[in-house]
Amino acid sequence: MCGIAGYIGGNQQEGVQFVQRANKLLVHRGPDDNGIYTDEQVAMLHRRLSIIELSPLGHQPMASSCGRYVMVFNGEIYNHQELRKRFLPNHPFRGHSDTETIIELFSIMQERMLAEMVGMWAILIWDKQTKKAFVSRDRYGQKPVYVRHTNHGWYIASEVKPLLRDGETTQPDMTAVVEYMAMGNYGHLGAHTFFAHIQHFPQGSYAWVAPGDTQLKTTAYWQLPDIKEKDKRPFDEVAKKELHDRIVEGVLSQTLADVPIGITLSGGIDSSIVAGVLAKYSDKDVHVFTAQTSGSKYDESQYVDAVIKMNPKGHFILHRRELDQLAIRNQLAHYIRVQEEPFGDPSIMAHGFLMGMAAEAGIKVILNGQGADELFFGYNNMAQAILLQQLRALRLGKFRENLDKMNMGRTYMLRTLLKAFAPGIETRLRNKARVQRRAVLATGLAAMANDNLIGHYDYSKPYDVWRESLYAVALPHLVQYDDRNGMSRSIEGRMPFLDHRIAEYAATIQPDDFLKHGKRKYLLREACRQYLPDEVYNRTDKIGFYTPLTDALYRDAQWASDYIAKNKLYQPAITQTLLQRLQQKTLDTPASLQIWRCLSVQVWMEELGVQLPA
Repeated sequence: MCGIAGYIGGNQQEGVQFVQRANKLLVHRGPDDNGIYTDEQVAMLHRRLSIIELSPLGHQPMASSCGRYVMVFNGEIYNHQELRKRFLPNHPFRGHSDTETIIELFSIMQERMLAEMVGMWAILIWDKQTKKAFVSRDRYGQKPVYVRHTNHGWYIASEVKPLLRDGETTQPDMTAVVEYMAMGNYGHLGAHTFFAHIQHFPQGSYAWVAPGDTQLKTTAYWQLPDIKEKDKRPFDEVAKKELHDRIVEGVLSQTLADVPIGITLSGGIDSSIVAGVLAKYSDKDVHVFTAQTSGSKYDESQYVDAVIKMNPKGHFILHRRELDQLAIRNQLAHYIRVQEEPFGDPSIMAHGFLMGMAAEAGIKVILNGQGADELFFGYNNMAQAILLQQLRALRLGKFRENLDKMNMGRTYMLRTLLKAFAPGIETRLRNKARVQRRAVLATGLAAMANDNLIGHYDYSKPYDVWRESLYAVALPHLVQYDDRNGMSRSIEGRMPFLDHRIAEYAATIQPDDFLKHGKRKYLLREACRQYLPDEVYNRTDKIGFYTPLTDALYRDAQWASDYIAKNKLYQPAITQTLLQRLQQKTLDTPASLQIWRCLSVQVWMEELGVQLPA
C-alpha cells in the first residue's frame, strides 16, 4: 500500500516540480521509502509503505527486466505467486514482491493481465517505446486514482491535494455540493468529485494516455455480473459449500503480509465472520480492534465478547476502547483534510479512531468486514427489491414471512406495495421528494446542479439495486474513507468480501435466497454459520458504527452555531430554524444531519481553499 503520482505531458520541468511536491504531500501513504523516475514526457513518484518484500528489492519506480516499462503501483495482488507459476514459470525473479510480478506480467500480457489479478490496485506504467502511459484501477475502486488535465498535460495522484496548486482558489463541482447538502448523497456521480476540475479514474477500467491527448478514453475490463433469472441456481448445500470456500479463500488470501496484521470487530455478522475464519485457519497473531459507546442502546460489546468467547484458540490480541465523547469541534477539520471532501456523518471519524488504535499498536495491515452488505443485499432498500420481486411473482407466503419478521413497519410495506403495483407513481414521488429536499437550499443553488449526472436505477430490479449499491450510493463511500483513514496513519486497509470471485459466485444465486425468514444476507449467514455465535447469527438489527451526533452538537453548540450563521448554502429561514433548534436542544436526526452537512461543507471550503461561484 503506497502513494503514487505521475505527470504525462510535454513540459519536463513542470512534471518534475509536480512529483517533487507530491512527494512531500503523500509521505503518510509511504513513510518507508520513496523514488522518482523522469523522462522527457513523464515524471513518476512512488511513496512506499512496505508490506511485502521489505528489502530494497521492492523499491519503486520499478523497471521491467526488458527495460521497456517503468511502473509505480499502489495496492496488493493476493494471487501474485500463483501468477508467477502460471505465466512466468522460468523467469528469474530477484525478490518476492507483487510489484515485480505485475511489471513482468505486463511485459508479456499488457492489459490482459488485469482479468487474472485478484486484489486492489492503482497502476501507472510508462512505455518508453510508444511514449504512452498505462493507467488502471481495481474492480471496486479500493485504491484511489485522481486525474486532472490542463494545457501542461495530465496529472495523476492517489489523493487530491497534489492536484491543487499552491494558492489556487478551487472551484467546487456544484452538482456534488447540491446533492450532498440537500440529500446527503455523495460518491454517486461517477467520475465527478467535489472538485470541478478533478476526476476519479473509473473503477474496473484502464486507459492508455499519451502526452498530447486531451480526452481520457477508458475501457472497462470488469463489471458486476448480470445473469439472467432463468440461469440462476438455488442456494442448496452444494452452493453453500462453494460460497463458504470462496469466502474463506478471500479472507486467508488477504493475510498475505510480511508485517503484523489486525482486524476491526464491531460484533456484526460480517466482521465476526472474518474473525472466525482467521481463528480457525490462520496461525498468525491477529490484533483485534473494537470501540463502543458503553451504556447506549447501540452498544455492541456483548456481540464482540461472544465472538471472542467462541474462538478461544484464535490468536487474538484484543484492543478495546470507549468512544467516549465525540468532539466534532476538535476533530472535524482534521478528518476533512484526511478525506479531502465532506462526508456523511461522524462514524467516519470513529473509524479513524480505530485506525489510531492500530497505529499505536504498530499494525500496518487491517482487515475488515466492509462490502458484505453491498454484495449480499444487507440494506433495507436492497431487501425491498427482493420483497417486490416475491410480491410480483405472487410468492405471497415468502413475502409475508419476510415482511413480518423484518419488523419494518407499515410505511415500509406501503412503499413496497406502491413499487409493485404503481411503479410510475413511486418513481414520480421519489423525484418529487428530491425536488422538495432541494427547496431548503439557497436561491439559485439547486439550478447549478446537472441532473444528467445522477444515475436513475430501477428499484424494482434486484440487479439494478445491487449495481447502485456497489457503484453509487454505498461502496464508493466505504472504500474512500477506509483508504484515507488508514493511509493517514500509514495503515493498509483490506476488505476480504471485495474479492471479485465472491461477487461472481453470488450473482449465480437466485435473489429469493438472499432474504429468508426475515434475515438479510441469508446466503452469508448460512454459508458461514460455523463462525457465528447464535446471538450474532440471529441479529436482525443493523446499527453500523453508531456515533451520537446530536449529543456531540449540543456539546459544541456555540462553535457549531458560529459556522451555521456563516452558512450561505441554505435558505435564511432554514438556517435560523437550525440555530434555534440547536440552542433549544430540540434537534431530531434529520435536523442534526442538516447541521452536520453545513459544518462539513463549510470546513471543507476553508481547509481545501474552495470558493463557491458568485
